Amino acid sequence: MTDDKDIWDGFRSGDESSLQIIFDRYYTPLFNYGHKFTQDDHIIEDALQDLFVKLWKQRESINATESVKNYLYKSFRRVLLRMLDIQQRKYSFLVLDQWMDADQELAYDQTMISRERLETIRTNLGRALEKMTPRQREIIHLRYYEEMEYEEIAALMQISVSSTYKLVYKAIDVLRTYLSKTDLLILTAVISLKKI
Repeated sequence: MTDDKDIWDGFRSGDESSLQIIFDRYYTPLFNYGHKFTQDDHIIEDALQDLFVKLWKQRESINATESVKNYLYKSFRRVLLRMLDIQQRKYSFLVLDQWMDADQELAYDQTMISRERLETIRTNLGRALEKMTPRQREIIHLRYYEEMEYEEIAALMQISVSSTYKLVYKAIDVLRTYLSKTDLLILTAVISLKKI
């Protein structure tokens, strides 16, 4: 049983091993997504625990879904934002380090890009991300790091699909202000390699 929908149906029927598969498959991506809202690992872990406990308790009343990933991201976002709202009444995004971890060495860095060039890209990316709104940073993460479709992002962020396109365009416009076309291509390649 590897298809998300089959596993979801198994979980909804009370199969604990299906819940374990969902947990194993989505814990890390959801944890990473949580860093777009807060740097506090404990809050993210608490939100994830709450999410999976609630899912298990409410499994019989949960409907089938076309996208398990979208359902989980949307549910996790709601739980985490509620927690953050209770704790601090606002949330902040982790800007640069979540996009390119300075401590992580990639073979690509050393063979195709000089350290100086990569550092310049990091600096310019940091400036661009600082100029973006929190929603622009979130949408860039969802579109290019999580590779979500515009419809999925719209549902997750609770905005229209046309607003999603506009938000992505505005975020990319900010990136273009600080990064050359070549640097944007290098950045895309580095992000892709980090997901392998």
